[in-house]
Amino acid sequence: MEEKPIKTEVKQRLLNLQSWLKKQDIDGALIVQKTDLYYFCGTDQDAHLWVPQEGNPLLMVRKSIHRARKDSPLQDIIPLNSLSILPDYVKPGKRLGLELDVLPARNYLLYQRLFEGVELVDVSHIIRSIRMIKSPYEVEMVRKAAQLADELHKSIPEFLTRASTEIELSAMADEFYRRRGHPGITRMRGFNMESVYGHIIAGGAGTLPGNSPGPTAGTGPGPFLSQGSGNNPINPNEPVMVDYSSNFNGYISDQARIYSIGRIAPELERAHDVMLMIQDRIIKEARPGKRAEELYRIAVEIAERHGLRDVFMGHPEPVPFVAHGVGLELDEWPLIGRDSPHIMEEGMVLALEPKCIFPGKGVVGVENTFLVAETGLEKINSYPDNIIVC
Repeated sequence: MEEKPIKTEVKQRLLNLQSWLKKQDIDGALIVQKTDLYYFCGTDQDAHLWVPQEGNPLLMVRKSIHRARKDSPLQDIIPLNSLSILPDYVKPGKRLGLELDVLPARNYLLYQRLFEGVELVDVSHIIRSIRMIKSPYEVEMVRKAAQLADELHKSIPEFLTRASTEIELSAMADEFYRRRGHPGITRMRGFNMESVYGHIIAGGAGTLPGNSPGPTAGTGPGPFLSQGSGNNPINPNEPVMVDYSSNFNGYISDQARIYSIGRIAPELERAHDVMLMIQDRIIKEARPGKRAEELYRIAVEIAERHGLRDVFMGHPEPVPFVAHGVGLELDEWPLIGRDSPHIMEEGMVLALEPKCIFPGKGVVGVENTFLVAETGLEKINSYPDNIIVC
């Protein structure tokens, strides 16, 4: 984070957390996941952050105490040489909150022993709800990430003239981002979910299903990572999907565009137009107060009306969502999907990605990052959504 806003950002986030803890009758939260640590105290060091329901938080650092004191605006930062001494500093009362969606079972069992007689409760839903609504500072970071993504896509047509395979195009895009400050990783919260930049996939090879939690996968470099670019050729008249997340100061913008060397099949062009139609409809409908599951139903109905239900959002196993939150992680809330509990609120930031996967032919569709505003979705990316023919 930049030095100026970090104090006010962290202070407000901690106050929000303490307010939630009070409402839920939780005496305090012990935070250990790196992204949550960064969000609430401004450092990603190996540490435990104790946030009592009232009073000052305490950051206990295993490594590196020097870096934590340099990065974090918190006043109370101490070394933690052993987890066994946590009870000397953490006084949870009756109920202790933990990030049970990501906490390893080994740690949970240790905390059970250390805090005998204390009820351990899940606060991951509280943390994710707080992080779901972005501050003006966070929105500005996402905007800067989106500008970086737009710059990349302006360069893709030139890269395509030099790349003969997916992996070559991917290497050029990766270098472009790294030279401009991208950290080289895209953090995800879900267990066993991982991503570097995203997917660059071409033609029929790009339609191969894999371990990606999203609608597309591709061959990847091998069975050890069955998603993303492989050594597949980029052929004329086939869609090339560049679905890469950019990053500025840790904040993510997710964007996808379709390119081709010569025009692609009319069937795929028509499907791409329908995906833009879905995007336009969701932009108008996603006002504050709208249920996310209703937005998903609208997207599915449009795809079905145009005969695309079987290829919409994945094939042969479609994913049950059309948009996901972005922020410090790629899989934040809200989720616009089947049975989603979320309701649109101002300040949410999400990536809307209507896509179609035609087995053996290619992927079409679009992805953009949006801010939920009073009148609907405000598009943060600016690069054209149409298929770019090179």
